[in-house]
This record gives sequence, C-alpha cells and structure tokens, in this order.
Amino acid sequence: MAQSTSVEAEQKFDADASTPLPELHRIEGVGKVGEPATHQLEAVYFDTQDLALAGRRITLRRRTGGPDAGWHLKLPHGPGKRTEIHAPLGQPETVPPDLMARILAYTRGHAVSAVATLTTERTSYQLYQSDGGRLAEFVDDHVHALVSLGDGHAHGWREWEVELAPGHDDAAGDKFLDAAAALLAKTGANPSERTSKLATAFGDLWPAAKGTGREMPQRKGPAVVPVLNYLDMQVARLLLQDSHVRLEREDSVHQMRSATRRIRSVLHSYRKLFKPYPVAELELGLKSLAKTLGRYRDAEVLHERLTKSLDELPGKLVLGPLKNQLDERMKVRKDTSLSAIHARLNSPRYFRLLDELEAFLEAPPVAPSVTPGARKASRKFVNKAAKRLAKRHDAAVGTAVGPARDKAFHDVRKAAKKLRFAAAAVESIHGKRAAKLSDAAHDVQRILGEHQDSAVARAELLKLGSAADAGTAAFTYGLLHEAERAVAEAFEKEYLRSGKKARRLRLRK
Repeated sequence: MAQSTSVEAEQKFDADASTPLPELHRIEGVGKVGEPATHQLEAVYFDTQDLALAGRRITLRRRTGGPDAGWHLKLPHGPGKRTEIHAPLGQPETVPPDLMARILAYTRGHAVSAVATLTTERTSYQLYQSDGGRLAEFVDDHVHALVSLGDGHAHGWREWEVELAPGHDDAAGDKFLDAAAALLAKTGANPSERTSKLATAFGDLWPAAKGTGREMPQRKGPAVVPVLNYLDMQVARLLLQDSHVRLEREDSVHQMRSATRRIRSVLHSYRKLFKPYPVAELELGLKSLAKTLGRYRDAEVLHERLTKSLDELPGKLVLGPLKNQLDERMKVRKDTSLSAIHARLNSPRYFRLLDELEAFLEAPPVAPSVTPGARKASRKFVNKAAKRLAKRHDAAVGTAVGPARDKAFHDVRKAAKKLRFAAAAVESIHGKRAAKLSDAAHDVQRILGEHQDSAVARAELLKLGSAADAGTAAFTYGLLHEAERAVAEAFEKEYLRSGKKARRLRLRK
C-alpha cells in the first residue's frame, strides 16, 4: 500500500463569519498569492469509545474531497508540529493495516470506530516566494461537525490555518509563521487555543492530554520529579518503537528493548522513592518483555558477528558451505523470535503492562518517607550505583579465566548500564557532572558489550564445532573460536585500561 510521511508545521486561528480575508501578499516573505481553490471536504474521525487516541493527541481520519483525499494519521512531533502519514482511501470502515500498526500501542486491543464526522467548505490559497518556490498554504475553513459519541451533538465554526510547505527550514519557517500570525491578528483573527478541529467538535467531551502537568525539576524540589520526567520520555519512546517493531523497521527491536531496559533500570535504581509493590510488579513485566525482545536481538547480533568473522577468513580455511548454513540456522532462530514478539505485542498481558506503566506515571505511588531535596537524594542513589560498579569490578578481576570470568565481566557491564541510566535520569538536577558520569559508564558498557558478544559467539562456535555432524567444519569453527578469544582478551585489556574513570567518578555536593 502506497503511503507518504511528512512533518506538518502549522498555526490555527479563530475567525468570525464576518471577518474579512487578510491581505496575504503583505506577509513578509510572500512574493505571490495563488488563485483560490474551493473544495468540499468530509472527514470521518476514528477512535476508541474512551478516546484513547485523542487523549494522546493522535488523529486518525478518512477524508474525501480535495487534493489529499485518503486516510490520515497525525502523531505529535513537537510544539506546533505533527508527523502526518497518508494512505489511500481504501474501504470506509477499515483502517489500513499499516496505520493500525502505528496505533495499537495506544488502542490496546479496543475497537476503533467512527466517533465524529466533520464537513468543511475550504478555500485555499498557495503562498509563493519571490523566486516561485511554494512557501505555505493559507486555508479558510467553514466547518460543520457531528459528534456520534454520547448523546451526540452538532457544532459549526470558522477557522483559518497557515501550513508551511514540506521541506522548510525550521528557523525560517518559524519566522514566517510569526509574521503570518501578526498580520492575521491585525485582520481580526486570534490564535486558536484548540489543538484540532476534532477538539473543537467534542467540546467538553475532549479528554485531557496524557502526560501533561509534570513539574519542572528543582534542586530542592521533590526527588521523584526528575525521575518521573525521565520515565515519561522513555515510555513515550517505548510506545513509538512499538509501531516500528510491528512494521518490522530496521533496528526497531533493539530500540524497543533499549527503552524497556532503561525504564526498568531507573525504576530499580530509584525504587525507594516509591511504594514497593507497583515497582516490583512493573520490573517483572518489563524484564519479561525485554527477554522476549532480546531473543531476536541476540540472534541478530550473533548472526552479524559470525557472518563478518567468516567473511574475514581466507576462503581456503572455510571448509564447507558454512555461511549458507549459518544464514539458514539464524533465519529460523530470528523468525521464531520475531513471531514470539508479535504474539507478545498483541497479548492482553502486554497491553496491561502499558496500562500499568501509564497509571504509575499519572498517579505516582510516592513512598511516604520521601522528602524534598532532589539533588541530595538523587546523588545518594547514583553514587550507590557507582559503588556497585566498583564492587562488581573487584569481583571480576579476581575471577579465574574461563566462563565464570566472562559472566563476572558481564555483571560489571550490567552495573555500568544501571549507573549510566541512573545518572542520565537526573542530569536536569546535576548537569554536566551527571552527564560526564553517564558517558563514562556508557564507555564501560560499550567495551564490555563487545566482550560479552564475543563470549556468546564463542559458546555458539563451541556448540557448532562439537556437533556430531560438524565434520571438517569443526576446524573452521575452531579458528573462529580462537579469534574470538583473542578479541575478548583485547576488550578486557581496554576495559581495565580505560574503565577507571567510571569506577572513580561520583556526584558531589
């Protein structure tokens, strides 16, 4: 199905029925105003019965009439901007599968149906620069809305809209929109407080936006605030990556697992700020989700690593069609893991976890003993994570060479990851010092990540070389195993040389 995606930058204005049209050629930057074009538009809006999409400022509609007829999905992209995805008209009551995949993390198994119909008489004017390039579009809309939720009601109004042409420069675009707003205000229009036509149509039924109203972090304010702000961002990232995984975008499983692990890690590091039961339950759910995502990601990393190793060997040392066999074996492993991921993402268990995460953030179960003083409290939690890293390091370097030592360094890596996320969560309070500590921990995580990938590869190669049907291929697997052992030793030395910084850094008063 053909689709297009763009970032929409626009401003809306309220205008009375009698307000005269503005002199558009007087907007700074406009060299020419195109002839007016009039269209009759009908847009049917879709949502769940509890307006799950509207609560997240997501718009899903099917529009007929005008040059952009089709299905439109609009997702928040930043202040005054939204990502808009278009799909062909298709069937009136059937949301295109690719669009549906992008919203399942928000609808969570609940049916999506028509909730409102908006009929618009639109007159549009293309605005051009002096060199003839299209700058923006001005539209004059007379809208009639019919809401089908609840008792139903009808509503009519007029609004203007200025939307930048695709491919605009952000700074120049913002300057143009400011100039347009100034001229339209002189004409008698006011910047609209509504977020969308749909919000105006629903009136008092329009839900409050989820995730709004969070306090700004303050050094002497509540210690939970910077942590909750960080969790807000990571949950939003998790929900975004959900759609990318469903659409099988490259690297999406890795990104979704990363967001899942960040949330779990920060919840664990700062668990004493909250009542224990909800945090423990969320950690269990997140751990299970990360494990499901991890099976695919681990196979992906292992496949890429072993393929690269085989490619680097001289051809005469590769005994047998090992690359083809590797591709077939890893395809089965990845396909099986991906099927498990899709089953998980469509399960009530997963949707319940998302509900619980959002409920936690909307009404945080803060522990009664928590007192103000974010800087002091967060410093204690971060430094505790730093001490854990140092302790894990001491245990690792004292472990004899072999699988136990590999596991010990993997434990160091996990401690570095916890420290990285704990510090990142409070950068808004501790500034550069926290960022520096987070970066140093990231370096340890990266180096020991290579060490762990090598350990996993060696285990796989040992299994392959020891198989009853390995035959002469055992020789090649042995060569690769030895090469991986040398790689692991090199990364261990690099860690011992460069990891001191992360082990010594602490947040200060």
